[in-house]
Amino acid sequence: MNPEDRSVLDLVSREGDRLESYGRHPDQVVEIFSAVGEMLGQVVLIHGGYWRAEYDRVHLRSYAAALADLGWQAVLIEYRRTPGSPDNYLEDIRAAIMHCGGGVVIGHSAGGHLALLAENEITAPFIKSVIALAPVGDLAEAWRLDLDDGAVKEFHGTSALNRPDMDPNLMLNTHAPVLIIHGNDDIRVPIALSRTLHNSYTSAGLDSELIELENIGHFELIDYRAQQIELVLAHLKKHA
Repeated sequence: MNPEDRSVLDLVSREGDRLESYGRHPDQVVEIFSAVGEMLGQVVLIHGGYWRAEYDRVHLRSYAAALADLGWQAVLIEYRRTPGSPDNYLEDIRAAIMHCGGGVVIGHSAGGHLALLAENEITAPFIKSVIALAPVGDLAEAWRLDLDDGAVKEFHGTSALNRPDMDPNLMLNTHAPVLIIHGNDDIRVPIALSRTLHNSYTSAGLDSELIELENIGHFELIDYRAQQIELVLAHLKKHA
């Protein structure tokens, strides 16, 4: 297994062109990166950080800016990080999607978890597709493995088994196609979680694709300099 590449976290990026509020809390904002040139479509980005308050949207700005430079309007969501009150997360994600008009929803890590759960009867028409990058896609197993020193238990404020409605492996997206991309060198979120998630989708007869990447870890999936962004662009061109 290769050493973990965290260099993307050190990238300095421009800020978005504007901020828009979708609620009263300071964290209830979306940062808009306008498309350069002809606008090909809109993507909605959800950052990760194992749902913890100290991780915000800043580390995903370089990815948002790169997509904007390639012609995609990128809407980078900030949301309340309130471990122990998990419903706030989905309330914010859904409100932000409605505010900006939706598009293809892309989430990384814990953001992938939220992207997979963003669909409900109100938001479904606004979500064209979901791209989950190394998502925490099986919360019961993530809780059992005690990933990131108890992050799942902190998020729920209880056992994951008590909140099956927060588990993407149980609450499947029935409206939009799902693309899961995961590296087999990921030491943050084991690729086994994505395999289980994909199997649940295919067993239910739902539209899901899993792409496993050799010699790729957790953070390379949000590094616009890496070749795997081409997988995302191909999906965007098909579904945006």
